[in-house]
Amino acid sequence: NDKIKHLLEPDSLPWAGRIQFHRLNIKHDSRLEGLIKMADLTINLAAICTPADYNTRPLDTIYSNFIDALPVVKYCSENNKRLIHFSTCEVYGKTIQSFLPKDSPLRQDPAYYVLKEDVSPCIFGSIEKQRWSYACAKQLIERLIYAEGAENGLEFTIVRPFNWIGPRMDFIPGIDGPSEGVPRVLACFSNVCRTCFTT
Repeated sequence: NDKIKHLLEPDSLPWAGRIQFHRLNIKHDSRLEGLIKMADLTINLAAICTPADYNTRPLDTIYSNFIDALPVVKYCSENNKRLIHFSTCEVYGKTIQSFLPKDSPLRQDPAYYVLKEDVSPCIFGSIEKQRWSYACAKQLIERLIYAEGAENGLEFTIVRPFNWIGPRMDFIPGIDGPSEGVPRVLACFSNVCRTCFTT
């Protein structure tokens, strides 16, 4: 919450009095259902979503992105509250092209490298590749949300960002970058490009 402190304090902000912020651990806080009951809608942003984490902490990643989100979905469904759930583009998996030999002429065919959400096969890496724990957990919670909508009338929106960038991005020092820390992929890419052009 330190990253959004500037959004919470000033009384002159347009949303002052309309939005309430509550800090709680969705894993085990008895206030969760009551807060969802009194809310107009719920926005779920809780997740472990840093590659350095889901490569080294797959259990925490699965719990954070699937198990811990179950009560949020359940309470929204039971109390007829709209849910806006933040997922990831990683639920699309890999394209067929990624499995073709490098010299295959099929790699040039858009049918093998263009992903079409409603028709492309869903392909993930093998179980031993822990980096897929994030994508699989996110896809499973999406499937649950969709099923709650189909069977119990849950109103929902799923947002699948392809990446985030901003001045308060998180990082894990020593894992995502040097000890002093660097932001994640887009900012790192920008830094590499800037270095390429200035050296």
